Amino acid sequence: MNINHQINFYFANRQYTLVWQDLDQNILNEVVFFVLNDISSKNKLNNLTFTDSNLSPIQQSLALFLQSQHIFINNTPPITQVQECEFQNLYEILPNQLLIQKFKNKRKLESVNYQMQTILNLNQQFRETSSNIKDNNNMINQKQSIERSANTYPITKIQSSNTQPLNKRQTELKSYTIEEVKLPIIFKVQQHNTQKDAWIVLQDNIYDVSYYIEKHPGGREQILRGVGKDATFLFLQHHPWVNFHYILEKFQVGYLVR
Repeated sequence: MNINHQINFYFANRQYTLVWQDLDQNILNEVVFFVLNDISSKNKLNNLTFTDSNLSPIQQSLALFLQSQHIFINNTPPITQVQECEFQNLYEILPNQLLIQKFKNKRKLESVNYQMQTILNLNQQFRETSSNIKDNNNMINQKQSIERSANTYPITKIQSSNTQPLNKRQTELKSYTIEEVKLPIIFKVQQHNTQKDAWIVLQDNIYDVSYYIEKHPGGREQILRGVGKDATFLFLQHHPWVNFHYILEKFQVGYLVR
């Protein structure tokens, strides 16, 4: 492939290089979106910031990325030689597929090919998940605002049939065994079909996902497959690109001890 265009992203000791010939900008935008989400998820980054080689901040914009060519993520120090990065990912972008080659110290580790339609589908799933999380967080913030108002003005009395605390996260998170995680999973489906005390384990973090079940893009049945147990493998099977801790951090109730 004759390389006409290139963008390089750097984070820590990794370089992510995107190469392509003349290409539809919509496809290029989707691939950049996919790569940045992958960087965020793999490195558990809640937010991404970008600087150019002169340490000047730049916005997340394809035009600015093309102009800079070398973009450093979350205050990664600028480098001048590719050899200084221990790991390199090379993304060769074609109209109908994305070819990914991974290297360590210039030694090839693996190659992965994605059909472009797969990339588009993964991006759409990510956008839907993010939209649902944003809607859910807005709802939670509104409820918390109402509760704060009720505490500030005791004369205002708010009646609610749901006495479940909105956010169980405490200053000091507790440790639980897997048997204790299973204990709360005695579901009582009420008329409005909500679930109570739905806990899930992801990479030894325990989350109370009771408020997220109805918002799960894959449906209630799919998320309930992982409730009450360690669902890390199941989660990574279906959406490894998602930064679950960023989504569920406020619902964390503790850690798993083995």
